[in-house]
Amino acid sequence: DRVYEKLKDLEEGILALMRELEDVTPRAGQILKQTYDKFDTNMRSDDALLKNYGLLSCFRKDLHKTETYLRVMKCRRFGEASCAF
Repeated sequence: DRVYEKLKDLEEGILALMRELEDVTPRAGQILKQTYDKFDTNMRSDDALLKNYGLLSCFRKDLHKTETYLRVMKCRRFGEASCAF
């Protein structure tokens, strides 16, 4: 339940970030969409599993960076005094 909610929140945040980036440069959205196109959907081989594990590891790091960026943007946009990292 919580995982689904977090993923939904993340999806909304990423879409908002992509809209912001597209306002600055239209190519940014295309670059973000291409980032994870390398997933191997054929999960029958060990190589595919290792490749997907590596991509998921990168995704986790990117997720953390995105969450941090969205927190900073929220603090700047709404001027919250309680913003601390």
